Amino acid sequence: MMLNIHSRYDLDTIARMVFKTQDVLNSEKERIRRSASLLKAAVLDSLNKVEVILTLEDKETQMKLRSRIIAAGNNRVMLDKGVSIPVQCIVNVEFPN
Repeated sequence: MMLNIHSRYDLDTIARMVFKTQDVLNSEKERIRRSASLLKAAVLDSLNKVEVILTLEDKETQMKLRSRIIAAGNNRVMLDKGVSIPVQCIVNVEFPN
């Protein structure tokens, strides 16, 4: 299922997601790669308003979300529309052409 940050329904879906307290990624190498991708996405957004596709995992399901990444911190990521999600729920960051 692909969510879009500009859809009111999808924003409500994101708000209802219950994220796990443990990281969805198992290895430190994967976590470093994710952090680097999130920082890259934030820099690209500041230059060109680039959208990425995030694969998110909560306690029940895995979903894809298309959004801009405004800022990336160690614990949370700020998305378009003021949405903030925990970093540990992000499985993958894709850069579509």
